[in-house]
Amino acid sequence: MDPGKLIAQLSKDWEWFSFLAQYCAGGNIGKPFCREFMGWALAAAALAVALLALWILGRLWRALRSWMHRRMLARVADAGTMEKHVWSGYDSPDAVPSSEQRARKAGDSEK
Repeated sequence: MDPGKLIAQLSKDWEWFSFLAQYCAGGNIGKPFCREFMGWALAAAALAVALLALWILGRLWRALRSWMHRRMLARVADAGTMEKHVWSGYDSPDAVPSSEQRARKAGDSEK
């Protein structure tokens, strides 16, 4: 198919559509010729509204899923689970810095 012919056909269709819109919007909406056009226009508007509503609901659903996931990750574990994950080593909360350990050893050796 030739792209030039396709563009020409689309421009003719656009001109026909714009003529129909102007004719039917000019007070001739009650004529039988415009009723079919009005039906197609209402169907196109309803489709656009439905697509917009689906997009909005999708965004809301994504936000809700994200919030529920963050909420699940923020749950506090029970005491048994927390005991399994107790820190050990130099970075644990109960660790004593090496300067304090030396001070204790020095105090113990003086006694």
